[in-house]
Amino acid sequence: MNILVYGAGVIGTLYAARLQESGQHVTVLARGDRLANIRRYGLVLENVATGDHSETQVDVIEHLAPSARFDLAIVFVRRDQLASVMPELTANHRIPTILFMLNNPTGWAHLMHVLGQDRVLLGFPGAGGTRDGHVIRYALISQQPTTLGEWGGQRTARLQTLVAAFRKAEFPTKISRNMNAWLQAHAFFVTSVSGAIYLSGGDCRRLSEDTTSLALMTEGVREGFASVRALGMPVTPFALRVLFTWLPQAFVLSYWRRFFGTTMADYVFGRHARLASQEMREIADDCRSLLEQSQVEAPALVRLYRAVDAYASSVRQQTGGAG
Repeated sequence: MNILVYGAGVIGTLYAARLQESGQHVTVLARGDRLANIRRYGLVLENVATGDHSETQVDVIEHLAPSARFDLAIVFVRRDQLASVMPELTANHRIPTILFMLNNPTGWAHLMHVLGQDRVLLGFPGAGGTRDGHVIRYALISQQPTTLGEWGGQRTARLQTLVAAFRKAEFPTKISRNMNAWLQAHAFFVTSVSGAIYLSGGDCRRLSEDTTSLALMTEGVREGFASVRALGMPVTPFALRVLFTWLPQAFVLSYWRRFFGTTMADYVFGRHARLASQEMREIADDCRSLLEQSQVEAPALVRLYRAVDAYASSVRQQTGGAG
């Protein structure tokens, strides 16, 4: 396939490099210093778990032309960047499939309205990491495979083709029958985790020792899952539903206490939470809208989202509005 990867952050770089190495033809859209780095060094990856290092050369562009042809575009941007990329995607009618791989609890409606129902797929990556200059340091999340879905839950030929391509690129991949529900549940999960990290000053190890914030986090996730159910949606993925709604609280707190005490927790959650606080605030706003629609009382989420707002405001003030 001729694939456009739109966005060259941590996750976009990882998927672009592996897809290219697996035999696809990948073009990366990047801007600013990231564009310059890719032109000079290629896509440079380091697996934080194994230490494996790789360098991959790909084609790179700065803008998507309306006449550009690709078999597939995969969009890897933050939630707060989504609106800014839509004009280029809308102006191009020659890409038949656009896969959005990001936190997006608002789901299908707007994307399908703007781009057309037949062109849109939703998904979510199974990795986290950080950028250090031109080097991307990443970790695959064993509990969270790459997840893809079609509108209506169909297992279409194009979806099967994409699953095969991701698996060939060594990404464990699953199909969701309700990607909208998956993204809503995940949004409540990730904003609850981020809120707890912010309550601990952005420090995952400190959070591992803060039983009060951990308990608030777990209660926030439960409230969010209750909202998803109240909206008539299933809570997926199954593993998260089991962890937060079936198992005893003491076990859940012990699990997260151990996890947040590891270096991996900072790669999976901490670094992104600190660097993308504006995205977390926007996702929290999406979740507030879902709570209002569901009419579920959520006192824990209220407290966690206050922490999200406060941390994002603090970062914005420190960076002069750029954070």
